[in-house]
Amino acid sequence: MRLFRGKAAAGDDLAAVRTTLAKGRAPASVPNLRKRMKQGEALFEQADWPAAERYYTELIPALTDTMGPRSVSTLASWADLATCQTMQGRAAEAIPVLAQTAQLFRETWGAQKAGTFQTQLVLADACTAAAQYEDALAVLDACLAYCAAEVGLVHKWSRLGRQRKVYVLRILARFEEAENELRVEDSFAQTDEERDTVRALQLVVRAESGATTSLAPMRELFVRRQSDLLRECLATVLLEAGQAAEAADHFRALLDGLPVRSRNALHLRAALARACVENGELDEAEHAAQTVLAAAAWPSGHPMTLSVRATVARIAARRGDRAGAVAELQAVAAGLTAVFGDGHPDVAQVVAWQAEC
Repeated sequence: MRLFRGKAAAGDDLAAVRTTLAKGRAPASVPNLRKRMKQGEALFEQADWPAAERYYTELIPALTDTMGPRSVSTLASWADLATCQTMQGRAAEAIPVLAQTAQLFRETWGAQKAGTFQTQLVLADACTAAAQYEDALAVLDACLAYCAAEVGLVHKWSRLGRQRKVYVLRILARFEEAENELRVEDSFAQTDEERDTVRALQLVVRAESGATTSLAPMRELFVRRQSDLLRECLATVLLEAGQAAEAADHFRALLDGLPVRSRNALHLRAALARACVENGELDEAEHAAQTVLAAAAWPSGHPMTLSVRATVARIAARRGDRAGAVAELQAVAAGLTAVFGDGHPDVAQVVAWQAEC
């Protein structure tokens, strides 16, 4: 299990692993199991979630028999299996698997293995994917408390936990709490890169909360440090500032080379779809939105799914189907209200789009 995965493995590399395995005389030996894990990771890298789920379902019993139920390899594979389920819209099924895996990592390996920290963050991500936001915050708070006790608040796992918490707070529009977390994060920053990351996230939070002064300083940050993270922050601020065409260009650049069904690609494509609608590029907007919906990575009532449905409705309205768009936006507003309550800004935004129709 790796929390941040790189580009997909080349097809030739995957074929080489398969050839080696086919020639192996002891498929359940430790060396061959490690090679089989490499093939599973390749499927994971390619975001081929159905194939990866089948593969890990077959691999885990062999790992358990040979390496034991609490080995790092076995536990990591359980976490990867659960991630495959989450990415196919079955986060509720993955959550108990991840909760047990996180507990076993902590009991067996403690702070000596990265998987102990990684699995807690993956569990929080699964709760977020299930729209169980308070549960995600509780998992992250527990993770941060564990990090404080075991590795300290400056450690990378503490930083990642705080950044995950900021993300969930942004979804809930609890912007003041998000800013408080970022002030804590800034106090522990040790490099200019870390400080720039915190500053960029602060500017995003302020833009999402309605401030109109984030764009110029965000541009300056991106010029100084043109990382993918800062590019995404800039694109988000641009979209909030009504600069949809420029935002779309940045989202396209970020999507280059990403597997279509990866979580990051789906988030970026949903944002691209919204930017294209606002820029009048309806065909591209529709293709991007339908790609996200077809991936079925979130349940039907999840805010992410609902937001993309709102984008599709806006496309329909621009093409003349105003009655259909109004009905769909009403359904989206009702769904978002059920999750967030009627005071959430996303609800207000959808109601405003409905009025425009």
